[in-house]
Formats: sequence, structure tokens, C-alpha cells
Amino acid sequence: MDLEETAKGGSLLVYILAGLVIVYIVAGDLPGLGSRYRKLPQAPVVGTRFPFEPRWVTRYRFYSSGWDIIARGNETVPSGLFTVVRPESNITIIPRKYVDELANLTDDRLASNEAIVNDMMGPYTGATILLKRYLGHHAVNTKLTPQLHMLVEHIQEELEITASEDPLNITEEWSEHRLSPYIYRLMARITSRLFLGVPICRDKKWLQLQLDLVMAIFQTILLMRNYPRFTHPLLGAVIPARKRLKKCMEELHEFLEPLIEERMAIDAKYNSRGQMTSDKYEKPNDVMQWMMDIATDEEYTPDNLANRFVYTIMGSIRSVVEVVMNCLYELVERPEYIEPIREEMRQVLAEDGGWGKRSASRMLKTDSFIKEISRHYPPSALAFRRITKQKIVLHDGLILPKDTYICIATTSLAQDDVPDPHEFDGFRYFNERMSHKVGASRYDYASTDSTHIGFGHGRNACPGRFAASLESKMLLAHIILQFDIKLPPSRVTRPKSVKMMDFKIQDSTATIMMRKRKE
Repeated sequence: MDLEETAKGGSLLVYILAGLVIVYIVAGDLPGLGSRYRKLPQAPVVGTRFPFEPRWVTRYRFYSSGWDIIARGNETVPSGLFTVVRPESNITIIPRKYVDELANLTDDRLASNEAIVNDMMGPYTGATILLKRYLGHHAVNTKLTPQLHMLVEHIQEELEITASEDPLNITEEWSEHRLSPYIYRLMARITSRLFLGVPICRDKKWLQLQLDLVMAIFQTILLMRNYPRFTHPLLGAVIPARKRLKKCMEELHEFLEPLIEERMAIDAKYNSRGQMTSDKYEKPNDVMQWMMDIATDEEYTPDNLANRFVYTIMGSIRSVVEVVMNCLYELVERPEYIEPIREEMRQVLAEDGGWGKRSASRMLKTDSFIKEISRHYPPSALAFRRITKQKIVLHDGLILPKDTYICIATTSLAQDDVPDPHEFDGFRYFNERMSHKVGASRYDYASTDSTHIGFGHGRNACPGRFAASLESKMLLAHIILQFDIKLPPSRVTRPKSVKMMDFKIQDSTATIMMRKRKE
């Protein structure tokens, strides 16, 4: 009987999927069903291959060829203004000349959070909570960033403990290793130390839960964005990734809510809610406590704070790991950079007696290399994601109607305002800094402008970029000061990333050769 029921259920699912495909073909491009956000008449749609190609075909092609479609638009549309159609929305790519003009517009005119929530499939991942207020960003911007130099010792302590508790099995002989899982574990631990403190940052079940949740959210996004919006309620109910996401969220709340309730009880006991310090007890110095201190009455509940916490940590883990792994992969392909960077790290740490408050900011060659990596290997083909909330008229008369989703493409190095933009020059920004002493901070990895928009730009630039810069340098030093690295014998170039939609996803099976340094 069970087998018969299973067969019937399988047949029903086939019919449902077939029906969805038919509806997708017929109605997938109708406003309110498949498409979302306005298309500009002067922004041609790119990505078609054949004359009179049905729009649903172009939309579906974005899943496997989104990156290349955006790159082709940059190459073939002289104005730099074009439309990319995804299965669930329309994206208007605008030239970089408009970035500075748009960067500081207020959210009631140009919303960044709405764009983030749209791309994260907010109703199905829980990201809609960010539409009210990005509480975690406020905490990072106002508390974490100003005292980041004071927290260096916490990061180093976690790296040292992890090295002893979770060592890489590497000897003085060359051997092949998948380094990405190890860097993910390190980053999960560092993030938890800064965001939640001890002892939870050392709980192995908690650390794995963070990584599982990040993966479940990302997989849910990848799958659901491949279908028009009218299919999302059904997909959200049946896809395994979302079921894993919901299970991870439940387990995350089991970890976080007792911790939050305990802190709330102490705040109530000493009447210290909303106070950043207390003369009656030592408040935890971490992001969760800062979120609690600046939360409104509506936000000040264990459930609400736990939900918000997810979207405060999620981006920080994956983005830093991607940067660090890209740096390591580039170093094994361009080994001439290894020793200058290693020597700079040695010298700074020797002069400071280890990781001091300003050590990372003094590693200028390392900073330059990371910035050039980010220019050549952006994690997405789209940046500066914004949605217009009212009509905007730009300086040259271009009109962006209300409900237009605008982005800047990152796929064209030719657009970058640097000499020889197609060339990889790891010390490009170091040399520029040495030549231009005034305003040298604009060459920092964490600085933003119309060319360097990986962290956004303007009033909604990522507040965690300074922490990301520090963490990236410390993770790189953790590896290259301990180990020699090189390409495996089977490879002549660095591992390639997989293109999917507008993302480049690193090959999780990629390896590099490593050996313990003899110094």
C-alpha cells in the first residue's frame, strides 16, 4: 500500500510540475505573475539568442547564463543601459556614471533593503524582517566598527584555539588539501566570537548550525529565483532546501532565545536596558548585546532578535570566505606575490609584538592584493542593488520610474577607472598609495567609489566592510605564515568558479598543495 501511495504521489507531482511549466510559458511574463519591476523603453533586453524568442525562454536562460548575459550587455550596448530579465523580476543595468548621483539618496526614494529582500526570497527565507529596520547593520555600524581594533585579540585567540583543537593534517612534506571547509569553520568561529562571545562561539554544534543555515538559505534562493513568482508558494512548501532552512532556524532559536532571555533578565534586574554600559555589571561586548541595547520595543523580543541575528551574520561568513579563498587560489597561480606579502606580515607582527590594534591597517601590500582580487573576482555580476520608490530624474534627463530595480554590472573590467584595467596587478593600490600620500585612505580595500562597489557605495555601503578587511587579513596570515602553498601537479591555473545566475560559486572540491613551513 505504501508503494502504491508513493507512486500516486509521484505521479501527482509530475502533473503539478507539468502544469506549472505550461502556466510559466503562457503567463510567466505577465505583470503580477512572472515579472516584477518596471522595464525602461530605452533599455533593450539582452540575453536573447533567436529572433522572436519567447520572453520566458530568455528569462529561464538566466539561471545557467546570467553572468554571461550581463557581460554581453556591457559589451554590446554602447550606452551601458540595458535590461536583464530573470524568471522572477526585471533588472535595469545602469552605467557607473550615475553611481555618485544615486549613492546618498534616502530610502524613501531609493531603497537598498527592498532589493536585498527581493533577491533573498524574503517571504520564504525570513529576510522580510529587514524591511522594517536593519537592526544588525545599525549595531555593526555604530558599535562594532568604531571599536574593531579593540577586538583583534579576540579574533587571534579564536584562531589559535582552532589551530590546536581543529588542526590541519599538514606535515613538512607537500600534500593536497581542500582548504575551503577549514576556512569556513574558522570564519564561523570568528564571527560567533564577535557577535555572541564565549562560550557559544566554541560550541561545535552551534558552529555547524551556522554553516548549515547559510547553505540552506543560499540553496533556497538559487532554486526559487529560477521560477516566476506565482510558483513560489508551492515551491516554498515542498523544496528540501527550505525544509532544511526551517529546521535550522528552529535549532538556531533553541540556541539563541535562552541566551537572549538571560541577558534581558539581567538588564531588567539592573534597569540597564538601552544603556551601552552599566556600573552594576559588565555587559557583554558583542553584536547581539548591542542589537538588544538599540532595539525598539517591537524588536526587543527573543524571537525577533534571533531572526534578525541570522541576517547579520549570514553575509559576513560567506563573503569573507569567498575573498580569502580567491586570494589563496590567486597566490598559487601567481607565486611571485607570496613572499612579499608574507614578509610584510612578518615585519608588521614582529614590530607590534603580534597582532596589535593597528597591525592589519599597516599591511598595505596585503590590503592592495585583496582589493585587486575583489575587483577581478566579484562574487556577483550585480552590485549597488536599489529599487526606486518614486520617480527619479537624473542629471542628463534619464527618468527612472517608480518600482524600477536598478543595478551596476561588475562584469566589465574595462569600466574600472584604473590604469590597464584588464591587467591583474596585486600591488596596484599599494603603488598608488605611495605615489599619492594625500587622501591615501581611498586606496583601502574597505573604501568605496564608483569603480569599487563590491561593498556598495554611499549611505547604504556595507557597514561590515571594515570587519571583513580585518578578518580577511588575519585569515590569510593564519595560512601563509604557517604553510607553503602551490598549485597541484594536475593544474596549471587556479580553480575556476561555477557561474550560476548572477553568482560565481567556488568549486567546493578544489584543492591546493600545502606543507608546513620549516621556519
